[in-house]
Amino acid sequence: MTIVSEQRVEPLVSPGLRATLAEEIKRQEQDDNRRGPEAEPFAAAVRPADAVLRQRLDSWFREFAPMVRRVVARSVRREDVDLVDDLAQDVWVQAWQYLLRGNEVARPAGLLAVMARSRVCGHYRSARVRREQATDFQVTELAVDRLVSWIGAAA
Repeated sequence: MTIVSEQRVEPLVSPGLRATLAEEIKRQEQDDNRRGPEAEPFAAAVRPADAVLRQRLDSWFREFAPMVRRVVARSVRREDVDLVDDLAQDVWVQAWQYLLRGNEVARPAGLLAVMARSRVCGHYRSARVRREQATDFQVTELAVDRLVSWIGAAA
């Protein structure tokens, strides 16, 4: 930090302190160089057992992804067909978390089907979904009808 006065710049750090800081920075750089490059932060977080679980989930995905998508598609309302992929993805995240907790699965197809139906039910259970309704504002008549119904309900 410096103070500017009459075209002259006066440093607020004394020369002795500046030399001490420079020495400390140089010492830390030498320590860093001696240690070498730092390991990637995610490498230490990966457990060997996670690789096995990742392979298991990958094989499930290859085998059961179409089934999970079908279960979700059959469970959602017709006007919510665009949510099928999002909800199916949530099922796979939930399955991954289930495996990470150490649960053993004898019948993955049954587990995934239950998770898919449960996720769709949870989606409709949330209050936010009950209030939101998609409107295609490109179709003017539908948009006007929807707005009139909203205004009438609010009044």
